[in-house]
Amino acid sequence: MLTYGFTRYETIAMQNDLVQPYDDLPELLSKAAKPSSVSDPARLMTNAIFAEQLGVSTDWLHSPEALAWLSGSAEPEHYNSVATAYAGFQFGQYNPQLGDGRALLLGELSSPTHERFEIQLKGAGRTPFSRGGDGRSALGPVIREYIVSEAMHALGVLTTRALMALSTGDSVIRERSLPGGILVRVAPSHIRFGSFQYAAARGDVEALTALLTRSFELHYHTVPPAARNAPTLLRLVTERTAELIARWDTLGFIHGVMNTDNMSIGGLTIDYGPCAFQDQFSWEQVFSSIDTAGRYRYSQQPAIALWNLARLAEALLPLFKGTDSEVVAEAESILSDFMPTFERYRLTLYAQKLGLAVTPARFDDRIKPLLDYLEQKQLDFTLSFAYLESVARHDQSATTLITQASPEVSALDECSIVRSFTPIFSGPRVNPLMIPRNHLVEAAITAAETGDSSQCHTLFTNSTHPYDLGALSYQDLRPAKPGDWIGRTFCGT
Repeated sequence: MLTYGFTRYETIAMQNDLVQPYDDLPELLSKAAKPSSVSDPARLMTNAIFAEQLGVSTDWLHSPEALAWLSGSAEPEHYNSVATAYAGFQFGQYNPQLGDGRALLLGELSSPTHERFEIQLKGAGRTPFSRGGDGRSALGPVIREYIVSEAMHALGVLTTRALMALSTGDSVIRERSLPGGILVRVAPSHIRFGSFQYAAARGDVEALTALLTRSFELHYHTVPPAARNAPTLLRLVTERTAELIARWDTLGFIHGVMNTDNMSIGGLTIDYGPCAFQDQFSWEQVFSSIDTAGRYRYSQQPAIALWNLARLAEALLPLFKGTDSEVVAEAESILSDFMPTFERYRLTLYAQKLGLAVTPARFDDRIKPLLDYLEQKQLDFTLSFAYLESVARHDQSATTLITQASPEVSALDECSIVRSFTPIFSGPRVNPLMIPRNHLVEAAITAAETGDSSQCHTLFTNSTHPYDLGALSYQDLRPAKPGDWIGRTFCGT
């Protein structure tokens, strides 16, 4: 057990008003739990820019005090942490009690701009919800979530954020013995659809009401107090989730495990387990090693999001006003807006990606045929759109780099669908050149497991500047070759 005076940490805590929000919420929603110490903690990556936005001193983050506290190795009295409770439909099957099995909420701080953020340790040891697990994380999933979540933020997608990635000096046993890690994860809240399901299943209206109140405070605070009710929350979550799934869709991103416990009430991308960006485009692409039936494949994500929203609506019904038939009809009316809203966002985003002055009337008119062409020709999703934009902008440097990375995209020159477009691009690029591809993430993880974190830092820097040509080489952009294509990812539990 590491021990320090903690004078500097206590100053930081007071400056940022670090509090435990669940102290003021019904006991049903969390259980007190403290992290377990690790043998040899070390900082792997620190997100200095984000730390500054949070008002957290990077000097402190690099101190022995911070390393001890964020690795769970400080004295127990320095923690007022909790594991939050939630239920969830996992691959369509309801589990009445899940909860934070390997995550601990340290508390909430207020940033210099008066935004509120929860600070969570992921992989910090057993909790009351670990269900026989070790509560730890291997280093690989920590690196994946750190890099991919920050890449998603840079791509304009709502997401949880990563403040720090640590190695623990200890091993965890999964398919084999792996080095352990801890992620310091940050979000306005970690409230999930499953949080409401947990309270509803126990008939606890007080807990449901508390979750609803906190959801408005942290995610929808501009809503007037008089309008903060269950139908309004369902309508806002439906809208925000529709936009989120449209952004995933237009980036070729596959979440991989869209259980209701992995759906955020704030419309954030949360829990980067078996996730990945597509290389060669395929409507039916699956990445999760455990999704043998393809429930969470790329083409199914909008339908699954709607199904999950319906489960959230069921949990919220006790807070609706009216007769049973009236509240069901009201919830169904709200949910009926999901698909039109998703289609509107998706059409708008694809029109931007193609530089179209006029948004197509329907997805099937021009967008789907182009995507079908990408699948037929086995073209890379990200580089195809980057190529079309670079050609339209007469950006020879980007065009050359893209064709070096993926010569196949030049087939778009012969595509009649593309020839029917009149792209006009002005202002900043809209199509990313760089994404954290699965094989690059895995290569960085492999190197880090042997003590070399340089690939992690390079991939993080490149992925968080996705539109910049910068010092990128074609190797940074290239899709996976047949020998290094990785078609399955793992959640790490």
